Amino acid sequence: MLFQKVCGVDLGTDTIKIKDKNGKKFLYDKNVVALRNDRRVLAVGSAAYEIYEKNPRDVQVVWPMANGVVANLTEAEIVLSHLLKGFSGMFGKDASLCIAVPSDITQVEKRAFFQVMSSKIGAGRIRLIDKGIADAVSAGLPVLSSRGHMVVNIGADTTEISVISSGKVILAQTLKVGGRRFDEDISTMVRRKFNLSIGRKTAESLKNNLAFMINGPRLEQKVFGIHTLSGLPKSDMIPSLAVSVAIIDTVDSIVESINSVFNRIPPQLMKDIEREGLYLSGGVSMIQNLPEYIRKEIGIPLHHMQDPKNSTVRGLVEILNNKDLRQSTYSLSDLAGMR
Repeated sequence: MLFQKVCGVDLGTDTIKIKDKNGKKFLYDKNVVALRNDRRVLAVGSAAYEIYEKNPRDVQVVWPMANGVVANLTEAEIVLSHLLKGFSGMFGKDASLCIAVPSDITQVEKRAFFQVMSSKIGAGRIRLIDKGIADAVSAGLPVLSSRGHMVVNIGADTTEISVISSGKVILAQTLKVGGRRFDEDISTMVRRKFNLSIGRKTAESLKNNLAFMINGPRLEQKVFGIHTLSGLPKSDMIPSLAVSVAIIDTVDSIVESINSVFNRIPPQLMKDIEREGLYLSGGVSMIQNLPEYIRKEIGIPLHHMQDPKNSTVRGLVEILNNKDLRQSTYSLSDLAGMR
């Protein structure tokens, strides 16, 4: 690929990861923008996240992605153009980008990724690849072989379940369930049990610091919020057991969907996956003992990927450097011919 700037891009609902083809430059930033009066850009990325839940009425904090797809096109262009230019200078027709996308989104949703990259950013060559394939490549799986592989990525807003064979995703399901649903579960629990209204940042902190599955340390964390009865600021100690119990129903819904997809796998591939097992990635998979819980519930081997929150972008870099693997990517013109 004779392009001066070649990068892999993982557009997550919560974070954006960008890595160059050589693997030397890596950007990890929040996928959010702060706008004043819906027009003037105040901050992008982590700086905008600092404003979130503190913003005055005339400042809007926007997350451009929802459920794994582009929800706010203009804001997505702002975030990406800002971060990409900061990552590697001005992008243009000499740039080549490979973007990971959910497998089972519509053609209209896939076209939105091309539109974001080609408008303000003006990248010359844009390729998409199914996120499940990028994760599988990151795990070192022979995705071009006829063997069956199963990958699950639990992200901020979605859980993507993919079955792969011969370089293609042959069975996929994207659940609108991820880390943010866990945050909602925790916020609801704190409000009901402790009469305390907390923000999403606080709920996320409780999840990251205290949540566990099966067994875990009995810890506590002090949080601040608004008392639901008095309306006054109040603090309380939230125990890890309460946080962990709050998310169990959502975890079980993910396990149920994994089993459902597994039961629909063609018999000739199911044997491969029963032998090889499932590969688990995504930042939410880092909840303590969650891989062990899922392994116990699905009844087949499970492999937790190394550095799971960055598995997709790591796979993109490997694809960019492998001519054979690049045949699994597709362009806008290829998309026009897909059914």
